[in-house]
Amino acid sequence: MRKSLVLLGVLLCIVGIALGFYASQRNCLIAFVTSGRLNFWTVVEISGGIVALAGVIMVIVALIKKP
Repeated sequence: MRKSLVLLGVLLCIVGIALGFYASQRNCLIAFVTSGRLNFWTVVEISGGIVALAGVIMVIVALIKKP
C-alpha cells in the first residue's frame, strides 16, 4: 500500500508539473496577476500546480507513515 501510494504521488507530481509548464507557455498566470484576466489556460496552470502539490504531499505522507 505504501509503495503504491508513493508511486501514485510521484506520477501525480510529474503530470502536474508537465501540465503547469505546458500551460505557462502562454503567460497566462502573469496576465492574470497583472490584468485580472482569467482564461482556460490560467485555470489549467493553477490546477496543474495543485495536482503537483497533492502529489508531493502524498509522497511525504507515504514516506513518513509507519507500516
